[in-house]
Amino acid sequence: MDKLESNLRVIKNTLGVFGIIGNVIGTIIVIFYCCTIRFFPAGLSVGDVLFCLCIFAIFGILYIVFIGVLHLASKLFLILFEKQIYKILIKKKINPVTFSKDRLFILCLSVIANILILFIAYRIWIQSSSLQTSLVFGFTVYMAIFCVGCMNVFISQWEELKLKNESEPSEENDRRLYFYIRNIKISSKFLFRVGMFITPLIVVSGIYVGLTNITLSLIGVRQSDVTIYVDKNYQHLFYNSENKDYFDKINCSSACQLEHVNILMTNIGTKTKFQIPAKSIHNTTDSPIEFEVPNEAIKGIRNK
Repeated sequence: MDKLESNLRVIKNTLGVFGIIGNVIGTIIVIFYCCTIRFFPAGLSVGDVLFCLCIFAIFGILYIVFIGVLHLASKLFLILFEKQIYKILIKKKINPVTFSKDRLFILCLSVIANILILFIAYRIWIQSSSLQTSLVFGFTVYMAIFCVGCMNVFISQWEELKLKNESEPSEENDRRLYFYIRNIKISSKFLFRVGMFITPLIVVSGIYVGLTNITLSLIGVRQSDVTIYVDKNYQHLFYNSENKDYFDKINCSSACQLEHVNILMTNIGTKTKFQIPAKSIHNTTDSPIEFEVPNEAIKGIRNK
């Protein structure tokens, strides 16, 4: 019974720590996003703060899936170039490793992962209308795959060395397997795992912004290309703007109907910020027009 209570206490404390860390990281994600759109929501409630935990959870799941795809994609090159890697390890007097376990199954998954990466790069090209952006994304993704592949080699080599050290213990092997910080024994494998987790976020171009936008879109904070209905009492905001001719055509009899709107932030705080792209007002050379209105001014949102 005491053991059960102890385990429950550990689980409770772990969940508590996870909740605190999740809220902090979720808040950081929201703050960085707010900096990019130059808008900080006012009138935050306790529910809005807890909302950050949901943001962190979704962002974390998406990022873990992305890392998993990179990990699988790297297996293709590790298996195809296994002999070359083997020769390099032998030449460097390092214990050789093998990656050919379940070769056919891993190869199939790896090919699918690589196809998915190429498809994402293609979608970026289509959506951004910029081949350069797509090529930069693809190049940085495969740089990350190279780094992840190297760390996979180090981890496999670490596991081989650990098995050898268990049968033939030596101080030299122990120093390569572990390091100490204030008498705390830490596995070198742990560092490789951390490096594998952090590297894509640093190396891959636009991955943080892309995952943040997807996360906020999934929970309704950010919405793209929608039609919104704004309280007609706020129509003066549109008529007093620089593009008065465009807004004169808007029907504001019961509510102002605005089409092709990108909602940058809503459902957090008391205000909503949205933008109308320049192409919607037939002038692609200008910057998008941005407005801020109270949440209650938004009478409805219609997705296409």
